[in-house]
Amino acid sequence: MPRRLCVVILSLMTVVSSSADALACGDKFLRVGRSARIRGYASVHPSSILVYAPRWTRRGVTDFERTLKRAGHTPLTVTTEAEMSQAFAVQKYNVVISSYSDTGAVRKALEPLPSRPSLLPLMYKVTKAQAAEAEATYRCLLKPEKMTPFQALEEIDRIIDLRLKETDPARAAR
Repeated sequence: MPRRLCVVILSLMTVVSSSADALACGDKFLRVGRSARIRGYASVHPSSILVYAPRWTRRGVTDFERTLKRAGHTPLTVTTEAEMSQAFAVQKYNVVISSYSDTGAVRKALEPLPSRPSLLPLMYKVTKAQAAEAEATYRCLLKPEKMTPFQALEEIDRIIDLRLKETDPARAAR
């Protein structure tokens, strides 16, 4: 009997320890927001996103749109204030992404809207003073020089999650 008990305990310990290692190894690839593909990212909150990019390169716009689409978002890129106003008149957006230098124009366009989307500034080639001001003003920022595409997508999910918690008291309690 003691020998049989030892064999059972040893077998259980082996199974438990091997499954714990398997979970730990897979955790970085299969956590919430990541797809089963190693190089993919599945958004926790797929959303409609307006990208205001008056000074972005065409390649930068298409690469950014492709990244957003692969994560499950529905992006629309506009390059003028008139296009931005027209886009707001036609559809409701969850997030507006723009360069930090263009946030003034975006805020002006957002003022008349009854339900305002979250504004997510993209911090590209900014001064230290601008970076400090942005950190104090905005809860979430995109920093392409310091972030991987996955981290940028996580930041988009974070701003959407914060917005959902503000509008849904039951979600905020979680």
